[in-house]
Amino acid sequence: MGHGYPIPPSTVSAVTSADPRHGRWILPLMIAAMVVLTYTFVNGIEPAASPTGTTSDGPPFPTSPTSSSTTLPPELAAFMVTLDIIENQATAYGDQVDQINTDWETRAALFNETRTAFLEVREEITDWETDVAQAEGVPPILAAGHVELLIQVSHLAPKIDDIVLGLEAPNDTTLRKAAVAEFATEIDQVLDAIEAIRETARTGGTTTSTAGNGSDA
Repeated sequence: MGHGYPIPPSTVSAVTSADPRHGRWILPLMIAAMVVLTYTFVNGIEPAASPTGTTSDGPPFPTSPTSSSTTLPPELAAFMVTLDIIENQATAYGDQVDQINTDWETRAALFNETRTAFLEVREEITDWETDVAQAEGVPPILAAGHVELLIQVSHLAPKIDDIVLGLEAPNDTTLRKAAVAEFATEIDQVLDAIEAIRETARTGGTTTSTAGNGSDA
């Protein structure tokens, strides 16, 4: 029994046709609201009081020596990383020379191989000496220690020359063995210089070095 009246469009059907799953936005909105409320609530909580009546934002800072560099000013802490690299390389050169010498003594390597190996280490140390001298970011408070380190590093390559001369000496192992021992001592001097720089960084330069000072008593 149609009367010819136009039927108005249904609002519900319009929403349905435009977005048949309009309820899908409810859950994400609820999650976002919960995240915001949780963040606001957590940041509004006062830090828990410690037994001494003070507040703490986290666990106590570790007091082990491995964490000491993190308490230094940034420029000092950065140079400590450079020192670690220098220390590792110096130790590696000491081990390398010792191994070459051991291979020669046990005849695991021939004369020419041994001589070439020593000379290659010498060349590497010479290049490394330049790298140490040109190390960037040396803080002024550590400049004197860096100079002392360079002096000790500069003694290494000549000791390799002494080792090679001892290797070439006919029927005499004394020179070579003495030179190898002296090279090991020079490596120790380099490591001591590195540790002295670290100590200066830790104490702010207030520690007076007693190296080479004797008693007048």
